[in-house]
Amino acid sequence: MEDQASPQPLNTVEATKVTGYTTALREPGRPPSKGGNTSALHGHRIEIDGVWYSFLALGKQKWVFASDVVAFDWTWDTTQQYRNIVKDSLRTWDRRGAAVVRGNRGSKPILRTAQTRLPARRSERND
Repeated sequence: MEDQASPQPLNTVEATKVTGYTTALREPGRPPSKGGNTSALHGHRIEIDGVWYSFLALGKQKWVFASDVVAFDWTWDTTQQYRNIVKDSLRTWDRRGAAVVRGNRGSKPILRTAQTRLPARRSERND
């Protein structure tokens, strides 16, 4: 029987205001004619009091707005450099205190790896 690494302990961020939010595409992009990047994997980063937390999700739609309050669980990555949010634990409340669900919370079986090709013959690509 193999030794399995013990799971990282969960840390918690209680209901807190967000100070920053960014997204970045993590898969090769696609032109709009091929479906675009709506369901592509994006990296989402949330800043709370100068500390960044991150997670990967489909689409660029924000999960948290600037006026929202959030709470979530997070773990360190294996290098102890990044704070990874456990997506299922992310809870958001709007400015009125009502619980809201934002962002594309779906999943997809495989990630894109192929780069988009130019719409031209191979002999014309080097020009």
